[in-house]
Amino acid sequence: MADDNTKGLNDNIIKGPWKRVKSVNMAQTQKLSQDMMFCDDVAESVMIPMIHNLAENGVDIKTDELVQEVGFMNEVIKSMMYRHLGYQHPMQVLIQTMMSTKKESVEDVYATFDHDLLKEMTKKLEDVNKEPKDDK
Repeated sequence: MADDNTKGLNDNIIKGPWKRVKSVNMAQTQKLSQDMMFCDDVAESVMIPMIHNLAENGVDIKTDELVQEVGFMNEVIKSMMYRHLGYQHPMQVLIQTMMSTKKESVEDVYATFDHDLLKEMTKKLEDVNKEPKDDK
């Protein structure tokens, strides 16, 4: 005898086969994996000498703040590498939002950081973090 609690549950099942299934072959997976490892390796090869240089110049490299800042810069470098290889990285949007370039001539291109926009964004983030959280 069928259980009355399951009555109607099968009414909402959508059966395949799906026409837009994207298959990823092993070569694509391997290339993606190699590209990500390459990006990580390049970021590490840039960050480690920088950290050593900071330490040699008296910067305390063991503070939580510095670890956060180094992690942030590491993501910026990976973002650059992802873009170079044709991949998206969430940091790209932040950089494009915070930075603008001005071309004086073919040889002279300057980048400007939008401090006011950063202040506005961090203020809004602080406000969001202060809002009470629903624990539902």
